[in-house]
Amino acid sequence: MGRRFRVSPAIDGTMNLVTCKCAKCNHALGSMLNLWIQIGKRYMTPATHVRGGSMKIITSGIIREGEPHTLVGDCELQDSVCAQCHTTLGQKCLRTPVNHVLHDGQVIFRIASIALKRTCDLRRKVEPRIKRVLPMKKQPPSENERVNVLPTARAAHDSSESTTSESNAPSLCSFEEVKAEMAAQREQIGRIGATGMYVVANFETAMSRVDRQLQELRESIERVRNGRDEQHAEIRALQKELLDTQANCLNSPVIERLDQQLQTTDRIVSELRLALDQRRSNTETLHDRLTIVQRNLQEARDEVANLRTEASMSKQILQDYIGEIPECSYGVSALRREVRQLRAELSLNGEQIRSDVPGVYSFPEIDILSSSIRKIGNRTSQVESLKLEFELFKTRLQRLEARSLASSGNCDKVASTMSAGTISSEADEKSGYDNMMTRKRTLTNTTDNSALNTIPHKRQALPPSAVDSAVNIDRSLTDKHCGTSPNIRKMVARTVHWRDRAGSEQYSTSRGKDERVG
Repeated sequence: MGRRFRVSPAIDGTMNLVTCKCAKCNHALGSMLNLWIQIGKRYMTPATHVRGGSMKIITSGIIREGEPHTLVGDCELQDSVCAQCHTTLGQKCLRTPVNHVLHDGQVIFRIASIALKRTCDLRRKVEPRIKRVLPMKKQPPSENERVNVLPTARAAHDSSESTTSESNAPSLCSFEEVKAEMAAQREQIGRIGATGMYVVANFETAMSRVDRQLQELRESIERVRNGRDEQHAEIRALQKELLDTQANCLNSPVIERLDQQLQTTDRIVSELRLALDQRRSNTETLHDRLTIVQRNLQEARDEVANLRTEASMSKQILQDYIGEIPECSYGVSALRREVRQLRAELSLNGEQIRSDVPGVYSFPEIDILSSSIRKIGNRTSQVESLKLEFELFKTRLQRLEARSLASSGNCDKVASTMSAGTISSEADEKSGYDNMMTRKRTLTNTTDNSALNTIPHKRQALPPSAVDSAVNIDRSLTDKHCGTSPNIRKMVARTVHWRDRAGSEQYSTSRGKDERVG
């Protein structure tokens, strides 16, 4: 079961006294009989009291309870340390339960932390004499079993010890041992008596407490029974009232009328719900249509705004062109004057021209004629392009009105108003344009007549610098009025290049001829 130590021989009781010392610092802790109780495999405690008072040890650390399901499970323990080197020697039981194998203040030493030496000769070590072995993990037996088993175990143990002593030493059992055993038995008997008295006192207290609790339980049962009877009486009364109410309800004509009204109300509510759902769907459809119409109307407004912007821009361009018409008329009248002057010169100097260069006009005159013809053609093409743009603008406006009328029937009034305004604005523009053209014709005729009256009889020859300035002016006018026509620009550029080259050659030839004639 546990560790067994060899028992050292002893001659008398004085030789059985041992001194317990600290294994680390060799400090004497106390003297006692060499009788020990082993607990487990690593602990032991003295079986008798220490001689000369208490042992020279101190306690340290917190007070704790022993581990459950062990021999010290219900005890309060604290670490025991050496008073000199403060090495932990074991544990001290500060408080033990009633009828426990250990008593209060008993020290449990760790076997490896102490050393036993004879009291008469402190140089010789002594092995501990184990009187009893207790398991660490087992629960201690009950009081009755301990009382019955203890004498038998002690007798068997004593018999074995006596046999061993007889074989090893004849005088092993001494008077001191018997005295120590008697003291231990006396202490144990006193503890058992105190435990019995405590148990009997506690039993009487428990019985009185049980009687009191039984009395309270009886009173509670009585109260529960009374409450149950009252509840049964109330339930019967409620059942009777319920039966009476049901009988009154079944025999009353008001209930039938209310039931009919309730059914009618349910039917009306269902119809109203259906109508409300239909109205809701119609409202959603109308809302979608209104959204589409608003979007179309917004698009129409945007297009109308764009068209108005384009119309204002076209009107501005047309006004610019109309402002340039007097200049063009003046240029045409000047060209007519030049043509008439050329014809007059040709008629007066026909013979001289035919003698010098038969059948050929001078290059400066040809350039002037070509530039005049080109200017007349540019003015005519500009007027035609303006007419075409105006017709396109009118067609787009009519198409926008037709689409607005087709997209929404609610916009008829707005479309008719817009169409009427557009037609009126077109009529105003057309009348303004006609008035402007009439004014242009009148101004042109007046300018032509006044110019014809001021035509000189003889046209002077133009030098190359004047021809170049006229060509540059012609180019600027051509670029201004024909900037959107690349083909016309290329054709005019080729004509001007050929004209510049031919005019310079003809001028140099005529100048050399004049020099030779001079």
